[in-house]
Amino acid sequence: MKKVLVTGANGFIGSALLKVLSEEGVEVIAVVKDTNENISIIESLPNIKIVYCELSEVYKLSEIVTDRDIDVCIHLAWAGSFGDARTAYDLQLQNVKYALNLVDVLPKMNIKRFVGAGTLAERDVLNYHPTDGATPNAVSIYGIAKITANYMTKVECSKLGIEHVWCLLSNTYGVGNTTNNFVNMASRLMLENRRAAFTSGEQTYDFVYVTDTVKGIYHASAFGKANTSYYIGSDQARPLKEYIRIIRDTINPDIELYLGEIPFNGTSLSKESYDTTKLINDTGYHPAVRFEDGILNTINWLRDQIK
Repeated sequence: MKKVLVTGANGFIGSALLKVLSEEGVEVIAVVKDTNENISIIESLPNIKIVYCELSEVYKLSEIVTDRDIDVCIHLAWAGSFGDARTAYDLQLQNVKYALNLVDVLPKMNIKRFVGAGTLAERDVLNYHPTDGATPNAVSIYGIAKITANYMTKVECSKLGIEHVWCLLSNTYGVGNTTNNFVNMASRLMLENRRAAFTSGEQTYDFVYVTDTVKGIYHASAFGKANTSYYIGSDQARPLKEYIRIIRDTINPDIELYLGEIPFNGTSLSKESYDTTKLINDTGYHPAVRFEDGILNTINWLRDQIK
């Protein structure tokens, strides 16, 4: 893998991925939404060429990018990955269409491999929604859209003779993540001395430090088998309440936790759902950051942000 095209290149995960690709000597065509986007993290990286293209006009990429020796397209761009936007079905369906538009333009650029960024929420949906009597949350729209993008791009890639690889990303956290993901939410709650109320935390979770997530994407892109889906995890999945206690102990062991105060709506995934064996065996990926170390870095950064 000598040259790749990356959409969503200046996002939290995209920026970290570009650092890895640059370090590996891979040339990158970095696709950024528009000139108003912040590119400060990626613009000085070696082997990076930045181009601008809105998701809604991704079909124009073959005109914008003239390179015809690109090995892989890594598609990270997705509008509405966090917050209430995950419940907006029109936005989420547009994302599916844009992913398909991107696949359709790849043959014009001689790109033979497509790597999509999925989510563990896909497994949550498939585990819970088919159950009779299930009452899903509105944010499940996001996971359903990702499932749809996965399956439909795989069909389109097959039709066009393009290799399809799908990465199931877990709960990625770390320095520089400005979203209100669970790690940030729980950490800020305790850093700001607010009531630390959560579900009982019995359900299994997996939090993956950003450098491990992007290392997994790199390995799947470069060495993954065609038409295969890979879960990218920490190899340390455990009950959510254990993560909550580690966050608490890192901030202040005296903070009182109110586990079980918030009801949990859903079913817990089995520990096997977080298995990284396939990725490790096929690509040589190995996670390196323990949660205890990653959360210390993250909390120190969040503390500075709050100040």
